[in-house]
Amino acid sequence: MKKILLILIGLPALVYSQNRIVFNNNSYMVIDNAANLVIDNQLPNALSTLGTGGNIVSENEMDVVKWNIGSNTGNYVIPWTTQSGIKIPLSITKTTAGVGTTASFTLSTWETTDVADMNLPWPTMVTNMNLPSAANGSLFAVDRFWHINALSYTAKPAIELVMNYDPASTEIGINNTITETNLLAQRFNTTLGNWETYKLFGTNDAINDRVTGIVVPSADFFENWILVDKTNPLPVTLVSFDVNCSDNGVVLNWTTQTEINNDFFVIEKSIDAINFFDLTTIQGAGNSNALLNYSYTDDSNTSGIAYYRLKQFDFNGQYEYFNIEAINCKLTDNGFYTYPNPTNGVFQLQFNAPLKENAQLEIYDLRGRIVLSKVLQKDINSYSIDLSTHNNAVYFLKLQCNNTIKNIKIIKQ
Repeated sequence: MKKILLILIGLPALVYSQNRIVFNNNSYMVIDNAANLVIDNQLPNALSTLGTGGNIVSENEMDVVKWNIGSNTGNYVIPWTTQSGIKIPLSITKTTAGVGTTASFTLSTWETTDVADMNLPWPTMVTNMNLPSAANGSLFAVDRFWHINALSYTAKPAIELVMNYDPASTEIGINNTITETNLLAQRFNTTLGNWETYKLFGTNDAINDRVTGIVVPSADFFENWILVDKTNPLPVTLVSFDVNCSDNGVVLNWTTQTEINNDFFVIEKSIDAINFFDLTTIQGAGNSNALLNYSYTDDSNTSGIAYYRLKQFDFNGQYEYFNIEAINCKLTDNGFYTYPNPTNGVFQLQFNAPLKENAQLEIYDLRGRIVLSKVLQKDINSYSIDLSTHNNAVYFLKLQCNNTIKNIKIIKQ
């Protein structure tokens, strides 16, 4: 059977004046060297196939199909094919119009070329392949990216995707650790700067080498996608876990950025950092993509150093530990604490008894630079501190009084 090969080389854009482009009987089009195929027809059948189908080979982020869909709705199919001849069409069902009559979709897909299966090169807007469970999650992802962008829409449309992939070992095997029946869609959130492990999209259809039913709401549209083994992302991304002294005991605060199937937390305590016991259980949020703050106060009387650690359980009974934090809240005449901590910048330094001597207060940033220095007069019970003009970061408060030095970590967020 004869193949029609149309090679687009070195053209910044190529516009077809015909009403439709029809691929018949397995004909081919190759887009190369950062060329654009521009389809200036809003209808879904402006690009279609007949007979045994058709093939568009465009294995680079900059080899683009630009479809001027505007406010039209319907099912749009890009008949993509790999360089080895495997058909991997992308189906986009545009379910809402969006706002932008002259708006368009720009679409590309490419197999990554790194022989170690580390998904290189990344798309332009992607800064990492990090997952909470791994410094680099590339070996859990198919060696292919999809770029799906809605341009010039003042309000994005809602869409539903079907993403086909090449089941060959070069894309899902060799160094990768992937169970094909676990593959789901995942996208890079440019606002958060990471892959959304709390949001895995679609339904696995490994029999037909695809993921179906990838629903993307209009208010939640990001452009770079991979297919990932759903068992890899861990349930919780922990932002911080801190312990601080207060009048009522030891206050434990922790914040999560994302949660997947998070059942509950257990706070464990120890006096030797070896033997821990359960102190309390705190219910988790299940699934969340927002910052969540948790707090618990341990009012038990502990003399000397106490050690705390956080243990997280998912609904399947799997668990993970986070870092151990140590604190000594044994009070003296000049015992003190801060609140709130974490803080938005303004917080109180509170003393358990009036200062008997003048005290030197200093606050340092992580580079050891003094950002605040103040002599506190004796007999005061509290002092207000304002770091609102400083960057959100970790600071260290140092208080020197009567040859005694004490330190507290301050988190500004």
